[in-house]
Amino acid sequence: MKVKLLFLFLFLHPLLSSAQGTTEAVSVYNKMMTAMQQVHSSSFILETEERIFGETKHARYIVKLQVHPYQVYAYSITPNPGAEALYIEGKTTGKILINPNKFPFINLSLSPNSMLLRKNHQYTMLQMGFSYVHELLAAYHKIEGPDFVKRLKDGGDINFQNRNYHVLEINNPEYAIINYKVLKGETVTSIAKKLHINDHIILELNPSIGDYSDVDANEIIKVPSSFAKKIVLYVDQKTFLPYVQITYDDKGLYGRVIMSSFVLNPAFGPLDFSRNNPKYHF
Repeated sequence: MKVKLLFLFLFLHPLLSSAQGTTEAVSVYNKMMTAMQQVHSSSFILETEERIFGETKHARYIVKLQVHPYQVYAYSITPNPGAEALYIEGKTTGKILINPNKFPFINLSLSPNSMLLRKNHQYTMLQMGFSYVHELLAAYHKIEGPDFVKRLKDGGDINFQNRNYHVLEINNPEYAIINYKVLKGETVTSIAKKLHINDHIILELNPSIGDYSDVDANEIIKVPSSFAKKIVLYVDQKTFLPYVQITYDDKGLYGRVIMSSFVLNPAFGPLDFSRNNPKYHF
């Protein structure tokens, strides 16, 4: 009888571990989603590693961000030291004010999707912080339901840059490149928003597309079937915020975002998001 019980335990143990891992992953995911909704403002150092047309691009910024109304100020440490960007919802006519800190040495007012701004970036300035991540994950959870939950995996714990994290993985082995027929009035960005994918990867998959508006009705283009083949999130064990976000596609590492020196919900003053701030150079 004891032998039978031993074999039964050994047989069931992997299933129990798997179930426990899934339960832990779901718990971390739920706490993370709640925590992201409680971020109303923040300041942090943003480090990005992005694969742009086969080349790895690195950048580092000092960021101040307010969620409602959406306002963001970014100071470039690298690759363009001293460059600044400011966006104020409802006050900058939908444009981003840029101090390039180099030729032509004048302030520029550019669309968030300007190819000049997005030359070395997968995302826009309007996607900083956690709102975009929350919206993306919530959309997939709603669409896929129980299947989304099955994709969650507990990756254990890790200490990174002197912070303790839960590692949360979201796997999508069905990730593939598929055809999409452009509808009338659509742009690359609107297609990406509808399909819950990154718009920059559409440019990479379709060399004939020159910018984020360069598509025509009935055109057949290549798009990924989902946002990523694998997403790895480092979720802080105290705040439950994903300060580290890593994405993979069919070619490997697609992008990495790291937020450090994070200050949660600071009280910003009227000059923090103003071109008249004497510390800024607009």
